[in-house]
Amino acid sequence: MKTLAYRFIAFTLVLAMAGCSTIVSKTTGERPVGTDKTERSFGRLIDDELIETYIGANLLKADPGYQLAHISVVSFNGIVLLVGQVRSEQLRGEASTIASQVRNVKRVHNELTVSGPISVPARSNDAWLKTKIKSSMLATKGINPLEVKVVVENGIVYLMGLVGQASG
Repeated sequence: MKTLAYRFIAFTLVLAMAGCSTIVSKTTGERPVGTDKTERSFGRLIDDELIETYIGANLLKADPGYQLAHISVVSFNGIVLLVGQVRSEQLRGEASTIASQVRNVKRVHNELTVSGPISVPARSNDAWLKTKIKSSMLATKGINPLEVKVVVENGIVYLMGLVGQASG
């Protein structure tokens, strides 16, 4: 539990420091502040982090079967993606219900599979693939990799984010 608290504090500090430069750059530009619908607010970032934390904690409280599962919870603007592996169809269905009951959750996409956890080499491959995609996004003009979350689970890539017309 202490690790979770440290993770949240570290995340909050990083966001706070990043937010300062964003505010300065947004207020000195030519466009009116707050008119770009493809940008997430600092508050939304915090809400998403809390959603992920609450869902993870609620899953562990709900059933001991979740402790044997491999589940990743990802939230982007209140839209939740559940990926990973659980041992039964009951746990899979229950996960959607638990996630949808958390405050500020707008929608839940349940991509959990009923199986044992994937292997360590498969997880390593997922991490490599995610890094490759994020690097590619950095090199692509018009795409802000901070506005798109990349999730890779068992070789399947999920993209969550907001992009404008110019981004494609």
